Amino acid sequence: MRGEQEINCLTRVKQNLGRNSVHYFCSDPQKIIRILKSARPNPAQSNFPDFLFENGFIEHFQITASKETRKGALHKQTQVQFHRKAEQRFQIMCNEMNNAQPTNSLTREIYEMETLPYSYEMYEASFRKNWKHHFDSLQKYAGCREIGIFLIEYQGPLFKTMRRGERVVFYHLHQDARLLRYIAEYQENLSYVIFVDGQNCEVIELENVPALIEQAPRDIQFEPGRWKDDHVNLAVDMTIDGRNQEALT
Repeated sequence: MRGEQEINCLTRVKQNLGRNSVHYFCSDPQKIIRILKSARPNPAQSNFPDFLFENGFIEHFQITASKETRKGALHKQTQVQFHRKAEQRFQIMCNEMNNAQPTNSLTREIYEMETLPYSYEMYEASFRKNWKHHFDSLQKYAGCREIGIFLIEYQGPLFKTMRRGERVVFYHLHQDARLLRYIAEYQENLSYVIFVDGQNCEVIELENVPALIEQAPRDIQFEPGRWKDDHVNLAVDMTIDGRNQEALT
């Protein structure tokens, strides 16, 4: 079976197919909806692709706008470490409470993840690097390629589309002429790109990419927004009917 992150991403897309958060740039939206609903995890664990359907495949990968190391995105590494330390502190709170007399008190600790550097340049580099890596795997794939789909999941602060110093909308891949030109190079090998971030989902048929490039605004820039990740440890220590009661969250 596939990993949790791949299944979770596809599941979120399926759950939102009929909502306004999904934008279709394809000739037949109902066709891609049927494909996504029929896709199932590849039973060959760890093999390309992640999901299969009757006449094609879906391959999922994540991208970032933070620095990437050999271990992956610095954003994801830092986030994992941040939550691990917060959970360790929570266990310390539990132990301290268990070893002390009841105080009928509420204890709250708030932790905030450090701010990391993000940029469009790092985003573009991540997009191209991860795309190329998974495309190389596609080249070795001997299964059905009639319909090929890359499911791209962006993790990090939402990008802002800026015009004359003001935000006009959040980032959309279909307005990014620079990356659309890159995607267009693979039109003979892939059918769709599905781009997912924390707010929207875009379903782009590669046949439509040249038209999207022509329509893309020429006077916009992309900037990362603010990113804030908080973790709250909450402990309630009380005595009820003469018995020590503890509620921890």
